[in-house]
Amino acid sequence: MINVINEVFDFIYKGNYSNKLFSHPKNYEENYILKNLYENAEVVKKDKTQINCNEAFYEYLFEFREKTNEKYFKLLLKFVLLFKECYDVSKNKDLKDEEKKIFTEILTPEGLPDLCNEFYGDFLDPNNFFDLNDEEKNEIIEIIQHFCIWLFRKEYTKSKLSLAN
Repeated sequence: MINVINEVFDFIYKGNYSNKLFSHPKNYEENYILKNLYENAEVVKKDKTQINCNEAFYEYLFEFREKTNEKYFKLLLKFVLLFKECYDVSKNKDLKDEEKKIFTEILTPEGLPDLCNEFYGDFLDPNNFFDLNDEEKNEIIEIIQHFCIWLFRKEYTKSKLSLAN
């Protein structure tokens, strides 16, 4: 797992587009999700209304870490970290520097599904998909859908994803 964590950390936080992110951790230990993955920490058991976005992101990864192969888990991890960054960038975009905060640490995941279109169209696309390869770009939409359905089934959101046929 440490190799996956380091590879994805370097890809996102040391990559060509790191200046487009909200947070700038120096190592994986400064990132709640990566630190917990490294430690294989148990998921925090809280009332569903008390869980924050980062905890939901970690629970999602924890649940699927052994149900996927390494290649796909790397993509899940890239998605989660980029989605987290997008949420924090979005929530902070109109705030003064002294008002900015890590919203994924304090807000519940209720609003995460509302960010999906912005994530794909306004965050990934203008930033050249953060150098995701073509296969990964195509799979991101599937992961977005899966994540939103997962959030709804876990009752972390009341937003039910409806897919057009």
